[in-house]
Amino acid sequence: MLPSRLRLGKSHRFASNENPPRILPPLTSLPQNDALILHPLHVLFMGIDIIIAAATETAFRESLFDALADDEGAAFWESVYGQPIHTYSPYVHSAGEHGSGQAELQRMTDDEYATHVRARMWEKSHAHVVEERRRREEQSSRRKQKEEQHRKWERDVEAALRRGEEKRRKTRWKEAWGRYLQGWEALSSPSHGRGKKLKDQIPWPVETGRYRDVNQEQVEIFFRHGPQSERPSEAFDLTRVLKIERVRWHPDKILQKARGDGLDEEIMAMVTAVFQIIDKLWSGMRPA
Repeated sequence: MLPSRLRLGKSHRFASNENPPRILPPLTSLPQNDALILHPLHVLFMGIDIIIAAATETAFRESLFDALADDEGAAFWESVYGQPIHTYSPYVHSAGEHGSGQAELQRMTDDEYATHVRARMWEKSHAHVVEERRRREEQSSRRKQKEEQHRKWERDVEAALRRGEEKRRKTRWKEAWGRYLQGWEALSSPSHGRGKKLKDQIPWPVETGRYRDVNQEQVEIFFRHGPQSERPSEAFDLTRVLKIERVRWHPDKILQKARGDGLDEEIMAMVTAVFQIIDKLWSGMRPA
């Protein structure tokens, strides 16, 4: 028989074919300007709902510990709940004291144990819900794993593209610097100038080597990348290179190499501008 504290008389229940009498006006029936004002009876029954919920928790705890007391109680409450409630261990594994790392068994409090049993009972009676939740978690985990793999693949591709671009850039500058040095050798040879204008013979210090592309920015970029491409793995002293280039581009040196052949004011103005850019770079790098 149900303990007296849990026994409900017929007078406390409504028959299945009866509807409980309406004693509260619905919230929608309140005047519009009073929409935020709760009827006193609503407030009362909200408090009653809280009391009932607390009583339900208390009733379950008492039924649980009644089932744990003897076999008769266990059998009775199993028939009430449709599943045994006395078969769950009150112990949980926890980390060892003082950070020992060794798992230890720790007994739950009565409240913790009741909550634990209710959770396990819910899982058992809602196995399909638990299984669906597990399936969704696995799908989410697989999706996250695939997303991470895809992000890693994208990072690897981007890194490979950057390495390829850097390699092409170094090759491009190495070729540009090589053409520049060869141009100076050709300008110094006795046979220079045959069939070419002096403007096209001079190896201008820009990546393209062309007169029309010469400006301060391109000249600075050329000397910051070109000379280093010749010795990428060695210590590089740009100051020493600029010192040599400063002498090479001095207007008097150009006059000697050109021997006056086709050296007009326009070319000399550009030569002087290049010399000033190199001189400024060199002066800015010299130790104080």
